[in-house]
Amino acid sequence: MHDNRRPHKDISRRTLLQGTAALSAATAFSPLMAGRATAQDNQMTVWGVVSFTEEGDALLGQQMQEWGAANGFEVEYVALPGSDYATRLATAVEAGDVPDVVMMLQDITLFYAEQGRLVDVTDVYNELKDLGGGMYETLLPWVEADGKIYSIPMQSDVSVMYARLDLIEEVTGERVAPATLDELEQLATEINNPPQLYGIGLTVGRTPDAHGQIAQMILNEGGTLVDEAGAPAIDNPGTIAALERMKRWWDNGLIPENSASWDDSGNNTAYNSGQAAFVFNPASIFAYLEANDPELLAETTQAPFPEGPAGNFPSVGTWSWSIFEGSPNVDAAKQMITAIMQPEMVQAVYEEVGGRWYPVYRDLADAPFWQERPFFNDFPEIIENARPIWHPAEASPLLLSQLSAVYQTLVLPDMLQQVLINDMPPADAAAEAQTRMEQAFAEAAGGEAAATPTA
Repeated sequence: MHDNRRPHKDISRRTLLQGTAALSAATAFSPLMAGRATAQDNQMTVWGVVSFTEEGDALLGQQMQEWGAANGFEVEYVALPGSDYATRLATAVEAGDVPDVVMMLQDITLFYAEQGRLVDVTDVYNELKDLGGGMYETLLPWVEADGKIYSIPMQSDVSVMYARLDLIEEVTGERVAPATLDELEQLATEINNPPQLYGIGLTVGRTPDAHGQIAQMILNEGGTLVDEAGAPAIDNPGTIAALERMKRWWDNGLIPENSASWDDSGNNTAYNSGQAAFVFNPASIFAYLEANDPELLAETTQAPFPEGPAGNFPSVGTWSWSIFEGSPNVDAAKQMITAIMQPEMVQAVYEEVGGRWYPVYRDLADAPFWQERPFFNDFPEIIENARPIWHPAEASPLLLSQLSAVYQTLVLPDMLQQVLINDMPPADAAAEAQTRMEQAFAEAAGGEAAATPTA
């Protein structure tokens, strides 16, 4: 990856880790917090998704607890696995026992906003949006409905390809990652040596990771999930071509057989243990290798997702903080979110998770942590120029809510498993997925609970 680093700005590690002081300052000077009364109780629960680093989860919880100690609240932060997070949240919603603050994944925000379950946090967003050079506007469609913000982006979710440079060099004589899916397939075939080493650690389990990887394959093959009007349109030649390619990888033994049962950590484990030469994932792999295996990191590159016949159309999402209606601590929850989302606070967490979460504030890309890691140099451009998964339609709260129903009910992973595991013809699997998408879209549009996702 090219080195396009910019001059450092004055964001020192010492400043970033002054957690208590920063929280106190945010509390003292935030106009949102002036005059707010005490809530109905002093207990606050926050749910989030594990960052794949215990230290990062611990620091985030510590920041919340320090804010609570300064403001008369006992705050509990619970970090949960991502693979069944949507299911757990849906169960809590149905039971009427939702935490005060919830980390939302991708389009789950608008799924619940459409049901009237979330607090309007536009005031919080307006206070934060211009900090740190401003938040990336490309993240807003995931959290905005009818001019109101229902969740505060806390990271930019960018997925890349991890590639073993040493194995590539053995085949090509060069340490250069494949730029196209065809090149990837050829290299993976030559590298493949099961069961010790598989060429491509594609996630094909019923997980959120699989949904994202399949969607990216569809886009790069020239397919779409919806049409220009925002109606389901997954039954198209690009989808069929993507399924045919992944079926070929499966039949040729390039994908580990146990991938069908992986959760979201499966491809991480496969790469980190040397079982896979190429995987697609956010930056949690980089964080793990930097902390635990510098030798493997030296043989690794973090490259863009390979181009397909139609091109390369990276999509960027966000994880974000929402408050559910009915919380007795709405004002306090807003205060806490404002405090932990100060640039110096969130950058400290980004560093502790080793880059798994990339900044939502533009100027944080100039912090020494990122400048010293050219692995991430392309991320700002990817975020600014991302093609959303709802292309070619225009974003709307209803469309994102409908796509969230598809995401939560695992339509795409099920489609792929029909092809790989049950030998269904790709055209038939795409047609079946089309029907399921239409059903999910109709239920979401009708306000029904397409919302209890499958496990």
